[in-house]
Amino acid sequence: MPLRRLAVAQFVALAATYAIYFASMALVEEKTHSSAQMGLMIFSSTLPGFLFGMLAGVVVDRYDRRRVLVIGNLLRLIVAAGFAAAAHWLGNPLLLLAAVYASNFLLSVIAQFATSAEGSLIPHTVPRERLLAANSIFQVATLGAQGAGMVLLAPLLLRLGGAPAAGMAVVPLFALAAWMCARLPARLGKRSGEQTPQTWASLRGDLRAGWRFVAGDASVRRAIGYLVLVSALSLVLTTLIPGLAARAWGVPVEYVAYLAVPGGIGFGLGVWLVGRRGHLLKEKEWISAGLLALGGGLALLPALRVLRGLYVPLFLLVSAGVGGGFALVIVPARTVVQERSPDEMRGRVISTQMFLSNVVSTLPLPLTGGLADLIGFQRIFALLALVVLGAGAASVRHARG
Repeated sequence: MPLRRLAVAQFVALAATYAIYFASMALVEEKTHSSAQMGLMIFSSTLPGFLFGMLAGVVVDRYDRRRVLVIGNLLRLIVAAGFAAAAHWLGNPLLLLAAVYASNFLLSVIAQFATSAEGSLIPHTVPRERLLAANSIFQVATLGAQGAGMVLLAPLLLRLGGAPAAGMAVVPLFALAAWMCARLPARLGKRSGEQTPQTWASLRGDLRAGWRFVAGDASVRRAIGYLVLVSALSLVLTTLIPGLAARAWGVPVEYVAYLAVPGGIGFGLGVWLVGRRGHLLKEKEWISAGLLALGGGLALLPALRVLRGLYVPLFLLVSAGVGGGFALVIVPARTVVQERSPDEMRGRVISTQMFLSNVVSTLPLPLTGGLADLIGFQRIFALLALVVLGAGAASVRHARG
């Protein structure tokens, strides 16, 4: 089944990629003990979204998408082997760090093309009425790949043989992903429009066509706006929650990571609900429910400590609700983008959303932490809740229109 092969390929490749990311973080911490160097490593993974995000959409729309995935996974294999070789043989710390940053940069570049290609292929693997369920499957695969790569695979490999072992162990995983993509039916990779690739001189025209479509289709524009909003919100919460837990709730720093567990469970339940019961509501109605759940949860989080003995179980419920809200927005909004985008420019529309998410997610991070220190967690969460609830109210109005 094409959907199963594409989902397995995505899961395997993402798990291997996250394993490399985790091994890179461990290596940088071990060699430098520097937060600045860790920030530089993270920046090397986010920069390609700015530089290559839009180009990826043009490539995916011009060429065989199945071939883009096969070549992308083979290139990932080469990068992983290079990472392992550098971690094993490079003794000079500067050269080793440069190799780690380069590996993360290249993996992120390839991910821009692979993600656009996968998103463009999903509508070809299932009937339209099952597209919401298909996106739910891919969202579960993404969540599972993060856990498999960063929680299971990478720590085990680092204990067994360090960063070189992590690099070499994922090489066969990328080979498996390439093989699964190569086994997809050839018709899936072909665009429904013209088959002859255009010249690169028309790159600007292709990009403008994608932007004009997004600007001219209100449903796609709103769906992309919701995806950008929740993408930025997820990084803002990642920045704020540790400080809120440690300073406002008195949770020891070493236990802060466990606070993400109920949110992850809620996200998984939300994905399951949309996948199994998606037909009960329209996509825009699911999005409205998700935004309202998100906004309500954000408004409640800072006030939970006042309840003393009850705040822990209530935090679990509110955090699960927030995670579920994320799922109720992400899966239907992605489905709207796929359904309403013409096949010949679907890659550009998806890459536009990814590019905007990268920009809006990264730029506010330095400001957010400083603002929380200046005005306090209570007020910053109230502001975030107002923004999300405002978006939810607007989405309800559009859903009824």
